[in-house]
Amino acid sequence: MNEDELITRRAVRALKRAAPFAFVAASLAFAAAFLVAGESDPEFKSEGAIELTDDRAAGISSSRSRTDALQEIDGRVQRIEGAAFFAEVLAVLEADQATQMLDISATANESTPVIKVSATASTPSAAVAGVNAAISVFIADRDDELTDRLEAELASLRGQRENQLLDIDALSVEIESIRDTGTQSEISILENRTASSLARLADYDTAIQEREFLADSANGQVRVINQAGDPSDVATNPIARPLQLAVLVLVLALIGAVLFNRLRGRLHLLDEVRAVAGPDIPILATVPKFRKKFRKGGAAVVVGRRNARREAEAFRYLRTSIEVATDNEIPLVVAFTSSGANEGKSVTAANYALATARADRTVSILDGDLLNSSVADLFEAEGENAFLALMNGEVDASTENWHRVSTSGAPVDLMVSRKMALSGGRQELPTIAVERSLEKLVQVYDTVVLDCPPVLAISDAMVLTRSADVAVMVVRMGKTTRRDLDKALIQLAQNKIEIAGIVITHSVDDSESYYGYGYAYGGRDD
Repeated sequence: MNEDELITRRAVRALKRAAPFAFVAASLAFAAAFLVAGESDPEFKSEGAIELTDDRAAGISSSRSRTDALQEIDGRVQRIEGAAFFAEVLAVLEADQATQMLDISATANESTPVIKVSATASTPSAAVAGVNAAISVFIADRDDELTDRLEAELASLRGQRENQLLDIDALSVEIESIRDTGTQSEISILENRTASSLARLADYDTAIQEREFLADSANGQVRVINQAGDPSDVATNPIARPLQLAVLVLVLALIGAVLFNRLRGRLHLLDEVRAVAGPDIPILATVPKFRKKFRKGGAAVVVGRRNARREAEAFRYLRTSIEVATDNEIPLVVAFTSSGANEGKSVTAANYALATARADRTVSILDGDLLNSSVADLFEAEGENAFLALMNGEVDASTENWHRVSTSGAPVDLMVSRKMALSGGRQELPTIAVERSLEKLVQVYDTVVLDCPPVLAISDAMVLTRSADVAVMVVRMGKTTRRDLDKALIQLAQNKIEIAGIVITHSVDDSESYYGYGYAYGGRDD
């Protein structure tokens, strides 16, 4: 499976897990929004249309001037939708209509200089009045704007015309002064200059007349296409907004679940574990998530329980996998470790020991997790962990009266002693002493099961797994992270410790089971 498929499966799994909670959150959001919203206020909308007739807006039909025209039209639309324009419209409306006005909006397309003006109000009459008032205010604004521009242009043109008249008068005086004394060439030059000035004067007169005409007749360069039309009821359905909020909450919750799952980096799929472990480390067995009644204390020791065959079958499969991997080697030291705490290694070690003993192999369990010994609690055994006592030679494995667990095959001896004078506390584990102790145990037992501490928690895990014939990594779905598993495997590899395989615990996906026949074997004893 490639990385994209793995990401997709991981996301789908996160969505499935989060879907019930997301639907609950969306339902609560809908209910809250609906109760707060109550009955929606009435809303009516009316529309009118105007056309800009100035040269710049009319240039929309030409490719060369289209950009300028669109900018001009867009500027007018923004002006209509602005707060200042809305205030101007309210000012010209009657008081009751002004209080009923809700909104003024405008739209335009990119093919014509036509602007649609809309007004939304709580009554039909106010909506109609709002459109007409908006059109009137817009035309008046355009008219004032155009008048101001034309007046400024007229003032400039009139000033230039006066200057031109002064130039003509000066030229006339100069011609008269040299008419009797000057040459014909000099007089011709002055006459030509006078003619040019008279032509420019005529141009100024024409420009002034055009602008005076525009100022009197342009009407803001706006043509009214339609006054306010019949208003329509546009009140929001009381369910619409709560429903929109619910959908938004649902989508955000699902997206958040996918992102949260991604950020946490916890393993949920076998393919994720394979991707981290690589092709050289097999998955030996997949243990299903125990039913609630088998999750605490001694109840988690499920091998041999008639009503726990669903859970126990995985450990029988694990026993077979290790037998195949080691060619039924006897004696054998099997060490179970994990990357972190509470990943199920002690439960796995205990149940594997029972499954192996039921195959008529003598088995002992040694609790090597000195800081968090838990195997004795699983078997409800009285006494102290004898690991250090064995290592220090304080007890003899062949003669000590260990806590014995009977099975349908050979018994299982739990290395727990009732003697009070055993070595206790935290001590370093010398590799030589550990190997010597294990050599003595394998002379007495076919299989020695080591429950080791987590790899990332304490260095004892390196000493114990290096001394074992088979080292097994336990990975708990939904708890172990990709980063921790990767760090643990790298740390073991750096210490030249070879992992025989991985055991998956707490699996909730039947489709990923490595022991599919287990369900049929024992049935579902719920």
